[in-house]
Amino acid sequence: MSFPQTLARLLTEGPASLFYHLILGLALEGLGLMALEAARHAPRNRLARRLALAAGLGLIGRMALFGAAFAESQWLPPGTLLPPLERAVDVATWAWIGWAMIEEAPGFWLPTLHTLLAFGIYGWIAPAWMSLSLQDPTLFYAATPSDRAWMLWTMGLALGIGGWLLSRPSPAFRSPGTLGFFALAAGALLQLNLPLAGTHLAPWVRLGALTAFPLWLAGAYRLTLQAAQSIPPGGGGAWEGWQAWSRGLLHALQAQGDPDPFHEALRAARMLLGARWTAVGLLQDDRLMVIAREGEGLPQAGADLTLSLSEYPGIGEALLRRHSSLLRPEDQAGEAGQRLWQAFGMKTIGFLQIEPLVAQERLLGAWLIGYPKGHGRSLDPGPGQQMAELLSQTLSLLQERERKATLEVALMSLQQEHEAEIRGLEARHAEERQMLQREINRWATRAAEAEEERERWRRRAEELARLIEARASLPIGASASNSGRTASSPPTPAAAPESKREELIMALLQELRTPLTAILGYTDLLLGEAVGILGATQRQFLLRIKANIERMAGLIRETLQIAALEAGAFQLEPGPLNLTEVRDLVLQQLQPVLQERGLRVALEWPDDLPPIRVDRDAAQQILYHLLNNAALCSRPGTAVGLQARLNPEVPGVIFLHVRDTGGGIPVEEASRVFVPRYRATTPLIPGVGDSIGLSIARALVEASGGRIWVESEPGMGSTFTVVLPLAS
Repeated sequence: MSFPQTLARLLTEGPASLFYHLILGLALEGLGLMALEAARHAPRNRLARRLALAAGLGLIGRMALFGAAFAESQWLPPGTLLPPLERAVDVATWAWIGWAMIEEAPGFWLPTLHTLLAFGIYGWIAPAWMSLSLQDPTLFYAATPSDRAWMLWTMGLALGIGGWLLSRPSPAFRSPGTLGFFALAAGALLQLNLPLAGTHLAPWVRLGALTAFPLWLAGAYRLTLQAAQSIPPGGGGAWEGWQAWSRGLLHALQAQGDPDPFHEALRAARMLLGARWTAVGLLQDDRLMVIAREGEGLPQAGADLTLSLSEYPGIGEALLRRHSSLLRPEDQAGEAGQRLWQAFGMKTIGFLQIEPLVAQERLLGAWLIGYPKGHGRSLDPGPGQQMAELLSQTLSLLQERERKATLEVALMSLQQEHEAEIRGLEARHAEERQMLQREINRWATRAAEAEEERERWRRRAEELARLIEARASLPIGASASNSGRTASSPPTPAAAPESKREELIMALLQELRTPLTAILGYTDLLLGEAVGILGATQRQFLLRIKANIERMAGLIRETLQIAALEAGAFQLEPGPLNLTEVRDLVLQQLQPVLQERGLRVALEWPDDLPPIRVDRDAAQQILYHLLNNAALCSRPGTAVGLQARLNPEVPGVIFLHVRDTGGGIPVEEASRVFVPRYRATTPLIPGVGDSIGLSIARALVEASGGRIWVESEPGMGSTFTVVLPLAS
């Protein structure tokens, strides 16, 4: 047996599994610690963070294998649990480590899916294998079909990762990473072709892993040194370069009015990194606006350059992921890449390092660093990543300072405008106050004159009311005639002086209507502010004047109507009339009064009510005055009753009943319900809202050939009953 076979056999005998997994666990622990140290020195080093995550997950898997090996050595039959589990953990571990070493690899979702697939297959195979191994202890897992599948998977994965690392510039893991994965692929190939008989394990793969881990540890150590020392390509002068870089950033912060404040910092960065050119761009929508650039081929600094992210997808992807990226020359092939390098005086395309500038979780832009084409194999992006952090903070401070300066200028301008506006408002306010005071004085004079005018008309109205009261006892000689006109008895010789007195009153009432109309018109003009703006007190005075004028006009109108009825001059045209239509019209007119007092109407009205023989205007006034009286004397929030009915015992007529919820009419006042009385001379009858309207209603009812009376119960309310003739 050859030495490699002897060594492989030793890895499967006795407690070798325990020692093997312990050694790999310690190696993974060292790998993770060195990656964490590198990440501490270079927080934006993506490779270090990934490697620490992969080592931690691999250490968890190795601890699980150590536990399985210990269980087999103590309680379980050999080969029942460990073989398929070790294959699954190995495949998952190699995938995570390879993903960590490839900087261009996508997010951690890819190794996660790979791990889930590996353990899903393990979950499908493990129960069947455990059952077979317990039934046949002479059966060994090595060289079984499932073991060969695991080996093919391991070999393909290792070759793919190693080939990728070989083709990509990776300063820390290009050589050690490639050799380590090729060693794993060789172990899987030997396990496929030269499996050891009588074992459940894969010793050749174990031997490859023991070969790969020292190489990977060397790469991790190199990564840690690079992060700690921040040595740029080209070696010496690092400390002086960092000092020049720091002075350049300080100059950018202190520069006032400098058109290119980053020139010194970019030149120091280019010399420190061994680059050909550098540029700083701010992100605006889908474009990168270059605000500073410096390079060997540039005669002087310039900022007149705009890069569209749609033309440079590599830059756009790095900004989207907020991770540094290194583009090879072949990744920049095309007219856009050639144009970018020519803008910096370069004829050939080299390596392009893209460092997103992020400050306080806000993406500011990008720092572009162009390296010569020959620097690919020795290129280390770590120093550029560290310098990008300082550049991000400097750029953020400059932007914040510019925003504050802009805000201060805007605030000062607004303050000046505000002060000027306040001065203008104060001047206008003083002028308007003087004008308003003059207007108030003028309207106060007019209001006093209007009040005097109202007092004169009030005295005339009282005189008129006394005259009307004097003739209130005159009888209303109205009865329905076949011609439809009201009739009255011819005046006697003794009534001649009284007739002249009535004519004088009517003439006086007609004369009163003309000035009242004029006063009401002028009052409306004043209220409409047609001649000037009104104050609150002025408007209140005018509204009071208008209300009294309208009340006076209503009294005159009702008095003239009563006089016309008594004189037989009121023309009636009785005919078939739908009383339901009249009811709806009257209820619509009284709706504001009902709503103001919170009243509702309780209807008892048959649908097949026959038409009546009454003048339409007379019927409307009768129903209006009765319902208006009920609304005026009813308690707020109650219901006014309205009923129409036919009585078979009294054919040819219709009965209307209007009920209120007032206090009722005293017995001694019942005889004077339909006599007009005026509040200016005599108090109204309790339980009656409008005696003038009731007198008009009585006159129209009797002129239409009907009857009207009232029934009242003190404390409960009153019911007015009207009997009107039917059309047929």
